[in-house]
Amino acid sequence: MKRTRKNIFFSIAFITFASTVFSCGEGVVEIGQNTYLPKIVIEGYLFPNQKVENIRITRNFPLNTRPDLKSLILSNASVIITDLQNNRKYPLTYNLQKLSFEYNGVDLIIDFNKSYRLDVTADIEGKKLSAGSITTVPKQGFKILRNESILDSMKYRERDADGNVKQFKVAFTPSLDNSFYSISIVALDATIESFIYDNAYFEIKLDDLKKQFDRYKYQSKWLQNVKSDESKINYNIEWLDTWFYGSYRLVIYAGDENYRLFFLTYRNVQEFDGNFHEPRINIEGDGIGVFCSVVPDTVYFKVLK
Repeated sequence: MKRTRKNIFFSIAFITFASTVFSCGEGVVEIGQNTYLPKIVIEGYLFPNQKVENIRITRNFPLNTRPDLKSLILSNASVIITDLQNNRKYPLTYNLQKLSFEYNGVDLIIDFNKSYRLDVTADIEGKKLSAGSITTVPKQGFKILRNESILDSMKYRERDADGNVKQFKVAFTPSLDNSFYSISIVALDATIESFIYDNAYFEIKLDDLKKQFDRYKYQSKWLQNVKSDESKINYNIEWLDTWFYGSYRLVIYAGDENYRLFFLTYRNVQEFDGNFHEPRINIEGDGIGVFCSVVPDTVYFKVLK
């Protein structure tokens, strides 16, 4: 199973921005309102049988300020992982190069179907804040079935002998009791030149492509209410998710409940009536963000001219 972390790291800029506008019951949130409260911002993912690392601990800031990004990093915070199976605590250390916390010992093993707690304490603006969250790693079983998937290479919207448009397909076995899976699709060879201008959907002008390049390069999907007792789940890759010729990386993540709730709600913090609400973050105390566990698996495919 290939380690793939960067595709699920949510933007610190988004989380800190969102924290300043999480305010229910007021029709409009204006800059200058007294809505800001200092918060610990947590961005942490645990992977079974992998080192605990890249636990990012930062702080939020008011909307009407332009802070130095380095000043948002809480490098002096106390960050502890507790293995709830035996209540043993593992203090994390700060990695200056990675700008994140990690555990460098070999005695902390993240395992399937086990629960872990993250506790963070930090001084922000003269106040001692604390936050904590518990994640339970999905059960073992999730795996992409490469021999039963349709991957390798295929021409753009290639047709079979009957004239039907063919599709790439990913087959996988689900994790027991896990019904939510997110899917990341990244065009690895994405350039202005490799863009499929004569696509079957929209006429994309060059200026619009340049402005929204990442929108076409990165695709994010999810499957929910998946029947975990099924022996196999099939997912067809839509051509609407492939905007470039070349190679693609597809990662499926079996996520825990924290991951599911945050993934489905962090984008939608404003209702139609203008009221704001918090995403479902499952963090106790003075914290926002996400602490969760996921099981990833990765495959590749290629779109030909």
